[in-house]
Amino acid sequence: MRWSKIKNIIILLLAMVNVFLLAMVGMRSWRTQRAEQETRTRMVEVLEHSGITFLPEEIPGELEISGRQVSAAGLGEDEAAALVGPVTERTAAGTRITYTGEKGSATFAPGGEIDVQFLAGARPLGGADVGKAGEALLESLGIQGEETRRRTQGETVTLVFTQLWGEIPVPDLALTIVYRRGELSSLTGRCLTGTEEPLSGSGTGISAATALVRFLEGLNQGGYVCSQVTKMYAGYMVSGTGTVTLTPAWYLQTDAWPWRFAVDGSTGALTAEE
Repeated sequence: MRWSKIKNIIILLLAMVNVFLLAMVGMRSWRTQRAEQETRTRMVEVLEHSGITFLPEEIPGELEISGRQVSAAGLGEDEAAALVGPVTERTAAGTRITYTGEKGSATFAPGGEIDVQFLAGARPLGGADVGKAGEALLESLGIQGEETRRRTQGETVTLVFTQLWGEIPVPDLALTIVYRRGELSSLTGRCLTGTEEPLSGSGTGISAATALVRFLEGLNQGGYVCSQVTKMYAGYMVSGTGTVTLTPAWYLQTDAWPWRFAVDGSTGALTAEE
C-alpha cells in the first residue's frame, strides 16, 4: 500500500514535469513567432519609409527549400520528334543541332536553349485552351511549367511559362509559346532536363525579412528606383552547364526596370534581372 502511494506520487510528478516542459516549448514557440511577425511588420514600415509599398499580404518567413544539383541531359531527337513529328533531317551548326520533321524544325543547344518553329497548320489548337495546351506541350518534353505571363494581340497569343523544379519556380528558365490564328507557331527559350543529384553543404537560408534588408541595400548601392514590391517568393537561381546548381533564393518583382531582383539565399547577394 505504501509503495503504491509512492508510485502514484512519482507518476504525478513526472506528469507535472511533462506539462511544464510542454508549456515552456509552447511559450518559446509563441515568442519566436511573435518576434518574427514583429520583424516582418517593422520591415514593411522600413520599406514604406523608403518610399516602397509592399503589396503582398505579408512577408514570407524562412527559406524552406534546399539546394539542388542536376546532371543536365539536354534535349535530343526523341524530344524533337514529340514536337515536330518523325525526324527526316538532322543538321549541326557548332554545338546547335536542328532536327527537321513534317511539322517544323527544332533546334537545341547544350545550355538548354530551344527554338522550335512549326509549319502553318501543323498543330492546330482545335478549340483547346491555350494555357492547358501550353502545359501539355511542355509535359511532352518532361518539363513542368507555370504560366506567368500572357499577351494577346489580334490573332496572336503569347504565353510565357516559368519552369518548375520540384514545384519550385526557376525564373532563369522560361519558355515562350506563341499561337497564331488558332494554331501553334513557335516555342523558344531555355529549359533544364536531367537527373538530380545530392548537393552537400546546403544549409538553412536567410529569412525573407533579411532578404528585404539586402534588397534595400542593393537598391541604394546600385542606384535602382522602384515604388512597389508586387510579389515576393522563393525560387532557384541557376549556375553551371553540364552540372547545373540550383541555389535557393528570394525573388522580388517590382513596378520598375529591371522588374525582378534575386537575393541569394546563402550569401544575401542581390542580382538585378530583366
